[in-house]
Amino acid sequence: MKNSSRRNFLKSSSLGTIGLMGAAKERNQTQTSPLKKPLNAKAKSKRDLMEDVLQKGSKSDYIPAGFFMHFNKKGDEAVKAHMNYFKATQMDFVKIQFDGMSLPLNEQIKTAKDWYKQPIMPESFFEPILYVIKNLVKEAKSEAMIIQTLYSPYQMAKQAVPWELLVKHVKEDPEAVCRGMENVTLSILNFVQAAAKLGVDGFYTCAQGGETNRVADYQLFNRAIKSFDMLLYKEVSQLVPYNILHICDYDGEYEGFTPRFQDYPGQIVNIPLQADGKSLTLQKASEIFDRPVMGGLDRHGVISTGTVDQVKKATMDVLKNAPNRVILSANCTVSNITPIENLRAAIQTAHEFRKE
Repeated sequence: MKNSSRRNFLKSSSLGTIGLMGAAKERNQTQTSPLKKPLNAKAKSKRDLMEDVLQKGSKSDYIPAGFFMHFNKKGDEAVKAHMNYFKATQMDFVKIQFDGMSLPLNEQIKTAKDWYKQPIMPESFFEPILYVIKNLVKEAKSEAMIIQTLYSPYQMAKQAVPWELLVKHVKEDPEAVCRGMENVTLSILNFVQAAAKLGVDGFYTCAQGGETNRVADYQLFNRAIKSFDMLLYKEVSQLVPYNILHICDYDGEYEGFTPRFQDYPGQIVNIPLQADGKSLTLQKASEIFDRPVMGGLDRHGVISTGTVDQVKKATMDVLKNAPNRVILSANCTVSNITPIENLRAAIQTAHEFRKE
């Protein structure tokens, strides 16, 4: 496989234009009676159950669930950690972390004009995580979807320089920064193409940079961040069928998601718990993004600090008010000291839940 080139990238894409990737409206108004166990769950694999939920027009009442944790391991140890976690939590898909894959600090970038010095990283740079993907696909693809975490160009760029410097440069000279963002995007494309070839079912595509304490100005965000997100995620949507858009609030809150993120690609949207300083419910998010949503629990809340019974109650409360097409999760990665029994309790509660 040939690595992406800047010439091909610029030839096939317009950096000044953002593609609109509106999701098709999917509604399921079927009401079901309470059950103790998911229908047909024993007869179907986790892959089958997820596909049923995501299929357009599906009447599945099964609620998938999954939580994510950093393992900070490499090679076979990373493969083992992912598989042990998948089996212990009984979550519905394998989500591969992006641990350890940081762009090297680029000390040549001192001013915005220096961003042309950011190199394109070849596929070989990503070999450590590609090894993990290859082996997890071999281990688990027949049973469950394999979803690979994918950082955005902005998230990778803030590894090459401190985020404060990146934001400063964007505000000073966004066009100069865009020259480097092209190369960062090409680097990620090299990884995406290799991962798709290895057999991942989809990517957990992250969106960041538009927080109120980062690049809140929509025009600057649109030019220096969103345009590259959309180029990358449009390519992702053509390569693999199941992608989860993660709107990450790890660095701060957002004023709102319309129009900043509403047209981002992704069959599912993993949402924060707040926007505009107000609570963002799963039902409201479903209306905003017009597609299935994922989330509901605070990664710092009861899932991390509560008892098993408290976790079950919190999960029930979330699901009683959730839209019909939902995946239970947290708003971001949970702490690696979060009790496994809490995660398993939330997931099991989702599997057994039926709306009255």
